[in-house]
Amino acid sequence: MLPTDGVDTTLKSVVNKYGLIQICLKDLVLERFGESTWDTIRKKAGVEDKFVNFQQYDDDVTYKLAEAAADLLGVHTDSVYELFGVFWVTWVMRIGYDKLIRTLGKNLAEFIGNLDFMHTVYMKTMYPMMDEPSFRAETREDGTLTLHYFSVRKGLNGVVSGVIKGVARIIFCERIEMEVIDYKEEYHRGVRKDHWVFHVRFIEFNLTPMGLDGKISQEEWLSILVTEKDSDVKDKIPDVTTIKEQHETEQFVAHIPDKIHVDPSTFCHAFPYHVVFDKNLVIQHSGVKIQQFCPRVTEEGASFEDFFSVRHPNIALNVESLRTFRTSIFIVDFRKEELNAKMQDKPTISLRGQMLWMEVGQKMVFLCSPRLTKLEDLTERGLHFSDIAPHDITRDLILFNQQRIAEVELSKQLEQKKEELRVLMKDLAEEKKKTDTLLYSMLPREVANELREGRHVQAGEFPQVTILFSDVVHFTDMCSQCQPIQIVHLLNAMYTRFDRLTSACGVYKVETIGDAYMVVGGLPVETDAHAQRVARFGLQQLNSTNEVLSPITGEAIQIRVGIHTGPVVAGVVGLKMPRYCLFGDTVNTASRMESTGVPGKVHTSEDVVRAVQSQNDKFIFESRGDIEVKGKGKMRTYFLTGMHKDEGSDVINLDHFTDEDPPPYTQDPSPTHVTTPPPTTNKSTASMNDPRGSTLVLPPSPTPMKCPVMAAVTAAASSEGARETPQQTREIPSQARGNPTPQPVQERPSKICTLL
Repeated sequence: MLPTDGVDTTLKSVVNKYGLIQICLKDLVLERFGESTWDTIRKKAGVEDKFVNFQQYDDDVTYKLAEAAADLLGVHTDSVYELFGVFWVTWVMRIGYDKLIRTLGKNLAEFIGNLDFMHTVYMKTMYPMMDEPSFRAETREDGTLTLHYFSVRKGLNGVVSGVIKGVARIIFCERIEMEVIDYKEEYHRGVRKDHWVFHVRFIEFNLTPMGLDGKISQEEWLSILVTEKDSDVKDKIPDVTTIKEQHETEQFVAHIPDKIHVDPSTFCHAFPYHVVFDKNLVIQHSGVKIQQFCPRVTEEGASFEDFFSVRHPNIALNVESLRTFRTSIFIVDFRKEELNAKMQDKPTISLRGQMLWMEVGQKMVFLCSPRLTKLEDLTERGLHFSDIAPHDITRDLILFNQQRIAEVELSKQLEQKKEELRVLMKDLAEEKKKTDTLLYSMLPREVANELREGRHVQAGEFPQVTILFSDVVHFTDMCSQCQPIQIVHLLNAMYTRFDRLTSACGVYKVETIGDAYMVVGGLPVETDAHAQRVARFGLQQLNSTNEVLSPITGEAIQIRVGIHTGPVVAGVVGLKMPRYCLFGDTVNTASRMESTGVPGKVHTSEDVVRAVQSQNDKFIFESRGDIEVKGKGKMRTYFLTGMHKDEGSDVINLDHFTDEDPPPYTQDPSPTHVTTPPPTTNKSTASMNDPRGSTLVLPPSPTPMKCPVMAAVTAAASSEGARETPQQTREIPSQARGNPTPQPVQERPSKICTLL
């Protein structure tokens, strides 16, 4: 079974082929190079990923896929075809043709000689529109083979080479070399065909069998195409005696009687479809059915070519050509004008059989049967089972194939439904991916997955997280002097940059209220580097706002940033538009760090400094001293001014980050130095107690205290919904709208420069 049905691409003839070729090619790419490479090849070829075995497709689909694969892999198209040929042998054995292939011959020459029979008899019943190829093998005196290959498809010598090499290695445990020694275009009955001639040399015999476990592995079938140096090949070529000994079989000597005791009448009725003619093609006698269909065939001097035309193989009609192709299956058509009057308006009858040369008498006999595969072929031609000899296997073939046709039709429908279902599942997966992206932008991935599974998400206590608030300086004044749409554009430009930074820095976006932006580090997935992540995010926030211009002044806007570290309780509240909320005094304190901060500065509490320095001492802090914080009294706070210069790039390049493809955040990110913009003069700014730019070293942080509102908030979050704690003097709605947990960037398929 060879993948050689098809069309003449030169003449652009409209002939289609069945989908099993594309299915095999797809499986080859998937097994050898992966799904991403297949998608790239398919898109490059402009082909949809919808192939059904028994459905016909334009032959250009195969050519486009092969050319796209060769271009992507950086190899010649013939190399792709040869690889496909080897894989084809293993593939058809996997799908149920193993026993059929192994019974075609005792050696490679016999196998090639029976390929035409398999295509014209067996495969034609399953794929009736298949334009079958033709193969012929000649054994040379030195034991090597000359292989002739005929096909209406152009340029498939690589496929034939791969198939024959695969069969020799897998079926006969031999390694061969094939060389093209001739090529020409031939025309037969107005159809152009490729005629390739190969020289097949045997290199090694009795190799280790492949597929001992029932399946040929990728490593095994790839090894078939591994080539050696020409010098090594020549050293291994066996002599003629060795080749003949390996292919020698036990000869059976039959007893042939001197006389056949069969009278002419019995012979003509027993073989109703036979024709005997001499070397000049003059018909000597024929079977009774041949005479019934063509009454003039009994006339004296009637020529074989006057009543019949040879469809297959593609040869000239003379005795010399017929003798050369005597091992081939012949398909011969009645000339319609010579049929009897009742059959003139019906489809032409074809005969399939064997040509035998009788040396005694110098005659050729064509033993054949009508080429019928289904009941419709009988009824359309006005024939019955009585028109077929009782011993003729054509009777069984018709009945068998009738059931086979019903099974094939059912299989075709099931395969079409399966392919439609596969496409729908693929589309569903794409839509699910979109909904997941939207869902994960509203709730943390872990929380969303729990809710989707129908499980209740209990409120949880996080002993150490770091929370950041930021807002725009003079935002209220800005709103009063601008159009609403200008404010929308301003916030969108700023928040888009902040959202990308959350993915880059590995923090979770909790909420935006007007110009206020809130993120948290250390939840929903706990990490010891929560303070470092949020600190890094705050520094990058200041740099990113340099690109956002005020609609009033046309200059870069300024923001205040406040950070605090401490315990919180987090949980999902509400049924409609559920929110992932944070509760605890830490939320309130972080908000106070922002409101009492300085424009263009990252204002932090002492807890933040301790948490940062416990994991990384590369951050630079400046003491602000003790300030009065509403609801908290005196607090010692600090400004985060940057990171040491030798730790990497100053600014994260957001051009490489998108919402659809967020960058990964490492557990221990490389610190960067960020220079904060000069602060705006503010009377509330306290004086700096420490030298500018110094790195503070604080005593170890005490053991985190258990959140004082844990019990009350947990109960509230799980029953009536979470409410603000008494310590909170500023209402901070905490809807979870952050980006999903960063995922590793998928690698694009690298360009493959070799098939093996």
